[in-house]
Amino acid sequence: MADPMTDARAPRVRPRRDLRLIAIGVLAICLGGLGAMWLYSAVTDVASVIAVTRTVHRDQIIAAEDLDVIAVPAVPGLTTVSAALFNPVVGRTAHLDLAAGSLLTPRSYGEPIVEAGRSQLGLRLAPGRIPAGELPAGTEVLLVAVSRDGSEPPTGASVLARVSFTGPEQPDGSVLLDVDVPREHAEYVARLAAADQLVVVREPGSAR
Repeated sequence: MADPMTDARAPRVRPRRDLRLIAIGVLAICLGGLGAMWLYSAVTDVASVIAVTRTVHRDQIIAAEDLDVIAVPAVPGLTTVSAALFNPVVGRTAHLDLAAGSLLTPRSYGEPIVEAGRSQLGLRLAPGRIPAGELPAGTEVLLVAVSRDGSEPPTGASVLARVSFTGPEQPDGSVLLDVDVPREHAEYVARLAAADQLVVVREPGSAR
């Protein structure tokens, strides 16, 4: 029979540690730290941007009361307007409908599409009623009234206009053309266009 005293003094065998479990624990701690760092960065990496507080419709002037400055997280791909541009934005024109609660974007505002005192008209011109060359935006043209089917030409002087957009040629050979004209001549030109009694003449020295 073994002596109890002898057994008590005998060295104890320590259980072996599982290195795999230790490695998994260390990895979990590291991943947790990285996740905490990423979350902290996402929360603290914010930008001050301009938001819309009151709905502004297309072509309306943007007032200071329509806007506010808010802080939003920096999100890749999100296009915003910096709060530093708040004053330059006020007084500009909405190019799109700006809904209350939305963020302002650089493409949603700018200079008026149509200048004060002018109107924009869309013309559909038959072949031979418009120069064959390109008419880029800004080109000055003369809108000349002509007769139709041998009738007397309409009364009224020709109207100086400016091209704002030239569309592609249509299947029937006609061309779509947007022009800016003085507001007082808009109705006259619209009636001529509806009656197919317009010819577009390119002015000398206009944009190429």
